[in-house]
Amino acid sequence: MKKKRKLRKGLFAKLLAPFLVVFSLLLSFQIYKLNILPVSYLLPVIGVVVVIALLLFLLTYFKAWKTGMRFFITVLVLIFTIAYGAGNYYIYKTDEMFAKIDDLADKTANTATIRVMAGSSIQDIQELKGKTVGICPAQDAQGTRLIETALQKAGVTVNESEYPSMVDMTAALYNGEIDAMIMNDGFLGIVHDVEPYTFVTTETKTIYQEVYYTPKPEIKADSQDQVNVTKEPFTVLISGNDTYGSLGENSRSDVNMLVTVNPKSGVVLMTSIPRDYYLEMACPSAMGCAEGEMDKLTHTGLHGIETTEATLEKALGININYTVRVNFSSLVNLVDALNGIDIDVEKGLAVKTFYANETLEGVKEGRNHLEGERALAFARERHAYLDGDNQRVRNQQIVLRAILDKITSPTILLNYGRFVDAVGGAFETDMPSSQIKDLMRYQLTMNPHWKFESYSLRGEGSTEYCAELGTAAYVTIPDEYSLEVAREKLQAVLKGDSADTVEDTGETAPAGSMQTNDDEEEITDEENDLNVDPYAPDPDADAYTPYRSDDLMEPEDVYGDSSYEQPVNDNVEADNMADYYNPNWAMEDE
Repeated sequence: MKKKRKLRKGLFAKLLAPFLVVFSLLLSFQIYKLNILPVSYLLPVIGVVVVIALLLFLLTYFKAWKTGMRFFITVLVLIFTIAYGAGNYYIYKTDEMFAKIDDLADKTANTATIRVMAGSSIQDIQELKGKTVGICPAQDAQGTRLIETALQKAGVTVNESEYPSMVDMTAALYNGEIDAMIMNDGFLGIVHDVEPYTFVTTETKTIYQEVYYTPKPEIKADSQDQVNVTKEPFTVLISGNDTYGSLGENSRSDVNMLVTVNPKSGVVLMTSIPRDYYLEMACPSAMGCAEGEMDKLTHTGLHGIETTEATLEKALGININYTVRVNFSSLVNLVDALNGIDIDVEKGLAVKTFYANETLEGVKEGRNHLEGERALAFARERHAYLDGDNQRVRNQQIVLRAILDKITSPTILLNYGRFVDAVGGAFETDMPSSQIKDLMRYQLTMNPHWKFESYSLRGEGSTEYCAELGTAAYVTIPDEYSLEVAREKLQAVLKGDSADTVEDTGETAPAGSMQTNDDEEEITDEENDLNVDPYAPDPDADAYTPYRSDDLMEPEDVYGDSSYEQPVNDNVEADNMADYYNPNWAMEDE
């Protein structure tokens, strides 16, 4: 009887203790394998992990304790078992993330989805029983088979209707001929280009998806401009494609940002370039771009990120060491995995409704919490601002900083698994995972205090011939002074100085801010309305006729940001009308 009572005493701790030892050994192995901790930290951390587990194991099995102490040891065993188990999970997910980064060098991620109209009552695949579903095996046989298999496993029988193209299938969904469609999201960009379906991503919804990988025809080699990222300055090009779904297809570059990092000085400079910047195209051989011709920067993405990289290197006179390519889905998934981001909107920059996605709520002055789709709309918005593209690139920098703040905050641990899942398939880069780990080790060892600086290139809107389109389109003519300032700021950071040492006397405040000269009398809105004829022509305006064609439609007219116009409330006073629209925007600008 005494032996049985002794056995029952501390039974829970004795059952957990062996698991604790096993978890500690597994955790030690994973920490070593991950190869992120500096050597000075590695052995002490592994030693502490193993010693704690062995000590608690010995105390549990080979020492008789009174009830209070026994309870305390049981609690400790439980806490460390949970902690070691969670540690194993987090490190495993991190290692898996790095493996995905390297794997994506020779594989393309594809997302096959089942889409229905946004107003449909269908919420999941179980509700598709007996419904008509469109398929397009001619353009995505593998994705179609994958979804069909998922339907069979779920016991869902549907009536299939086959179409020759994704556009034809989308038309059938819009016309009510089918209830749902199986689509590869990589084709959404093509569907976007057809005017009736410009807003297909918001006018339809996804009720099911599967991700699968296909090998690339050619394995892209690592960057030939690699440096020691812990000792030498380097520049990364971040290119954001204007597509959802897979990163496998080339598309227009909606976001173009250079991030220049100097690990010795701790300065990080973010340089944003407007998507419509009118530059001379440059590209590696065999990329097929209009070498030496003038076009807007966004069109370089049609020939791959290498073309965007070469064009910016020529324009700014720098060497870009690495590239990172993302798309709309990357940002949405990453922000959602972080449970949203927080941004601050300056006075005068509130937006009631995003033209980029009129189904979403805009942003107010002050602190805003944005989920994935709203963060994307905020980063893409330009029509709601008086200086359009200039404010958009500022917004993109705001979003990037907010993501970095969230990643480096302790709250990341609460959703770490989902975060690394999102990061693993969120981007393509030619920076090897070994160098990314080097940067992480450097951060842990040196704990540098990074100073983030930013600069946005400026320009003026115009209508010019674009080589890729073969006709004229709206572009942003670079401000040569701004270009020169950008070159000097980049060189300053590369040499170890701050970009702020280079002054830009032509930089203006963001649109929407009101500035008055203290030496001048401030004019009220009421006085201004009485003294100025709102219909009088502007004597300083350039007299030119923008390019028009009755036979051609610009891609931006059907695929760019929404031309949705906010309905005006008749009860709103005239003084507040400016809140509802951007007076500088017109359809022909696109």
